[in-house]
Amino acid sequence: MGPKIIGLIVLLVFLVFFAAQNAQPVAVKLLFWEISTSAAVSIMVSFIVGFLAGWLVCIVGRKGKVG
Repeated sequence: MGPKIIGLIVLLVFLVFFAAQNAQPVAVKLLFWEISTSAAVSIMVSFIVGFLAGWLVCIVGRKGKVG
């Protein structure tokens, strides 16, 4: 097995432990909406949204540069 596969397996094992330890429900409120979900899901969704926002800023920033 290559190092990428081993790293992916280790990351997935940590993800399973993280989800198992953060299974308690939390209420997420945004304006008029309220969603009840597990803490692990809300943290992961926040991470993904933040990652995509940062990626989008980098893409837009690169297109704005001339030269």
